[in-house]
Amino acid sequence: MKKVLSAVLTAALLVSTVPAAFAASDIDGHWAKSYITELHENGIINPSASTGNYGPDDKVTRWEFMRYINRAFGFTEKADISFSDVNSSDVFYETVQIAVKQGYINGVGNNRMAPEGTLTREQAATILGRLHKYTPTADLSALDMFSDRAKLSDYSKSYVAEAVKQGYINGYTNGTFKPQGTLSRGEIAKMLYGYMGTSLNKNGNVYSQATLKSDTKNVTISVPCTLADADIKGNLYITEGVLAGNVTLEDVTVAGDIIVSGGNVTLDGVSALEMVVSNPAGLTPQVIATGNTNIGTTEVKTSATLTESNLAATAGGFSDLKMNGSSVSLTLDAAVWDVANEQTGTILTTGSTSISTLTANGRTTVTGGGSVQKAVLNANGCELTMQPTSVELASGVTAKIAGKDVAASTSVSVSPSTLSIDVNNKDAIAFSYEFTFNADKNDLTRVSVNGTNLKQGTDYNLLSDKNGIRVYKTYLSTLKAGTYTAELTFEDGSKAAIGLAVSNSAQSAVSPSQITFDKYEQSANYADQTVNVVLPAGTRLDSVKIGSTVLERGTDYTYNATNGTIRLLKETLAKKSKGTYTVTFVPNQGSSFTCSLSVVDTAPVNEVVPGTVDFDANTSSGGYADLVVTLNMVDGAKLKNIRSNGKTLEENWQYKIEGSKVTINKSAVAEFGKSGASYADFVFVMSKGQSPTLRVNYVTTYALTASVVDDLGLPISGASVTFTPSDAESGTAAQTLTTGSDGTATVYVKRGSYVVTATHSRFTAAVTQTVKISAGRTVKLTGEILENVQLVVTNAYGAPLSGAVVTVGGKSITTGTDGTASFSLKRGSYVAQVACTGYSAQSVQLSVTDSIRERVQLK
Repeated sequence: MKKVLSAVLTAALLVSTVPAAFAASDIDGHWAKSYITELHENGIINPSASTGNYGPDDKVTRWEFMRYINRAFGFTEKADISFSDVNSSDVFYETVQIAVKQGYINGVGNNRMAPEGTLTREQAATILGRLHKYTPTADLSALDMFSDRAKLSDYSKSYVAEAVKQGYINGYTNGTFKPQGTLSRGEIAKMLYGYMGTSLNKNGNVYSQATLKSDTKNVTISVPCTLADADIKGNLYITEGVLAGNVTLEDVTVAGDIIVSGGNVTLDGVSALEMVVSNPAGLTPQVIATGNTNIGTTEVKTSATLTESNLAATAGGFSDLKMNGSSVSLTLDAAVWDVANEQTGTILTTGSTSISTLTANGRTTVTGGGSVQKAVLNANGCELTMQPTSVELASGVTAKIAGKDVAASTSVSVSPSTLSIDVNNKDAIAFSYEFTFNADKNDLTRVSVNGTNLKQGTDYNLLSDKNGIRVYKTYLSTLKAGTYTAELTFEDGSKAAIGLAVSNSAQSAVSPSQITFDKYEQSANYADQTVNVVLPAGTRLDSVKIGSTVLERGTDYTYNATNGTIRLLKETLAKKSKGTYTVTFVPNQGSSFTCSLSVVDTAPVNEVVPGTVDFDANTSSGGYADLVVTLNMVDGAKLKNIRSNGKTLEENWQYKIEGSKVTINKSAVAEFGKSGASYADFVFVMSKGQSPTLRVNYVTTYALTASVVDDLGLPISGASVTFTPSDAESGTAAQTLTTGSDGTATVYVKRGSYVVTATHSRFTAAVTQTVKISAGRTVKLTGEILENVQLVVTNAYGAPLSGAVVTVGGKSITTGTDGTASFSLKRGSYVAQVACTGYSAQSVQLSVTDSIRERVQLK
C-alpha cells in the first residue's frame, strides 16, 4: 500500500515526519509493528517529531483518529465549522473540517467536538464500517465469545461483529472486548490495515494483480488510476479522495462489494454481485459500464449517474438498482431489470433507458425518455412522465402517470399468499410466520379464519418494522387437517386472503407411491394396477380420483377394505392419454393422500414430426397459422382421427390429410388454448400401433414496433429495420422489415432482449438500440439526416457566377457555369461564406431543416 497524500495534507505531514524514524525502537518486537510500518510508508501514521517514537500503546485522540482516516482515504474536501472548542489556529482545525465534510464523525453535544478527547473501540469500528457504506452481514452470535458482550451499544453491534468476523479488530486474552475502552495507536493501525487492504494511491498509475497484497483481502483506491486484470477477494473502495478524477477498472472481479464514493469510474469487464454508490460530500459519482461488465445489484445512496455504453452482447451491465437514501437524484442511461426506490427520490432517464419493473416505496419522480414496463407504486405523490405497460398502486395511493392523475383500487395483496403445515410434525412448525401486505398495518381491523376472529397478541400480532402480521404456532397447531382461508379486513373495506393448507401425515398412507400402466396391450404392464392403503381406525375410503376425474367403484376400481388393497382396472387406465397423473384417495375424514400414475405406450411407433411445435396465440402475428406436420405410419397403420382434451376434431374442417402431411386448422388449435392453457396435446389415433402425440405449446409474442424518425421527429418511410435477438431466451430469428409511410415497422417476438437497427440512404449512420421485451413495446429510433443544400451564386442581375468560392461547415466548393455549389449537410444552423473576385464577400445564415435551394446575390 503506497499512499500519496494530496498537496494540502503533504504539507501538514512534513511538519511531523522524522525522515530517519522509520525504524523507531519502540515498535521493535511489538505485535503491531507490521501494521504501523505499512501505514508509515503510506504517510498515515508517523512517529513523534520530538522523540522519534510511535507510541503503539498510547491512546489515540479523536483528532488523531480523524487525521489517520483523512490520510488513509485521501479526503481533502473541507466544511465550514463552528465548534466552540476548535479554533482556526489549532493544529487540528483543518483535520476536523475534512472529517465533518465527509460526515463520518459528529460533535459530542453542546456545539463541542472534543478533538483531544478519546474514541472508543466500538465507535471506531462503527465509523470505519459506515465509511465503507456496506451493510454488515455478520451474525451477531460472533459476539458471544466476549464476556462483556452486553456492554456493546446497539448501534455498534453489527459493525463490531463484522469487524471481528473479518479480523480487523480482536478481543483481549481475558475474553473481553472492552467496547468502551480507548483505542491505542497499534489497534487503530491494525484496523486501518484490515479495512483498507491494498492501497492504490499513486495518481495515474496502472495497477494489476501483482500489486495486491496476499495477507489482506480489500483494495482501496484514493486517487485517479487504473486497475487491470485483478481478482479481489474482499471489497473494493473507491474513496471520496478521488474527487472528480477518472478511475478505470479493466477485467476485474470483486468477491465483495464495490463501493464508489468518488470519481468518474469506468467498469470495463468488471464483475461483482454488489455495488454501492454514495458520496456524502455532495459530489455526484459517475459510473459507466462497458464491455463485458456484470453488476448484480447497485445500491445508490446519494446522487449519481449510471450509464451503459458499448456493452458486450452477453453482458448484463447494471442488472438491478436500489435507491436507498434521502432525496437521491439518479441519472440513468441503461437498460435495467428492477429499480426500487425506498425513500423520496428522482430518476432522470434518457431515450435509451428501459426499466423492467419500478418499485416505489417512497415518493418517486421519473422524468425523461425511455420506457418503464411495470410500475409498482406503494407511496403517494409519485410522478412518471412516461406511460408504463402496467401500473400497480397500493391501497389508497394516488400518482400522476403520463400527465394523468390515477388512484389505487381497494384490493390488498399479501405475500406469501399461502402457508402449508403438517400438524403431525409440530417440531417442523415455526414459532411464527410473517405475512406482508401493501397496506397500512394500522388500518387492519380484523383477521378471521372461516368466520372466527383471531386474537391480536395471542394468535397473531402486527410486524414492528413493516406492514404485515405474524401468525403464531400456538394458533396454527390447533387446526385440524384441511384447507382454510384467513381473511384480513381493513378500515377502508378492502380485504386480503391467506390460504392455509393443513395436513396430518399420520392419518393416511399409500404404497407404492409410484405405479406405471402401459397402453400397449401386448406389454406386461397392460394390467390392473394394485396399491395398498392404510387408514386410521374408524376411517373409510370415500372415493378415488385420477386427476380431477372421480372413479366409479366396481367399474373403474375395486377396493378390499379388509386388507386395504385397491385395484385400478386396466380398461379404465387404457382410456388415459400418455403422461403423469395424480391418483387421489379421499377418506371420509381427514386429509386426502396421493400416489403418482405414469401412463406410457410402448406400442410400435407411429411418429409425428415435429413432435412439439409452438403456436402463437397472438392473431396479429405470423405465428398464428395452420399447423402442418408429417405423420410417419408403420405396419400399414391408418389415421382414424385426432383428439385433444377429450374432443375429436372433424376431418376436412378442423384438419385434413394429404398423404403423410396433416394440416390442423389454426382456429381449431387456438380453441384449445382459450382457457389459458400453456399447451395442448393432439393425439393422432391410429388403426394400430402407438398413437403419437403432437404437443402444441401456446406462446405469446409481443408486438415490437420500431418508429423511425428523422432528427425533427418526422417519420421516415423506406428505412430498413433489423430486429436481432441478443440472448438465448428470445428464441426468435432475426427479422428485417421496411418502414411504411408512418415510419413504423412491427414484428412479433418472444420475451427477451433484441438489438433494433435502422438504416436509410439519407442517414449519416445506422441507428441501433437494445431493448428488453416482456410486453408490447415501441422503440423510437432517431436517424440523423443529410440534407441536400444548393446555393446558387448570382450577380445583382441574377446571372450565375462561376468561380465563386462557397464555404459551409468547413468545406469549400467553387461554383461552375451554373453558379451552383451543392453540399450534403446535417440538419442545423450554418453560416455560408461566399466570395468571388470582383465582388464583395457575403455571409449567409442557413437553417437546414430540409433540402433547400437558395440564391446568394453578390454585389
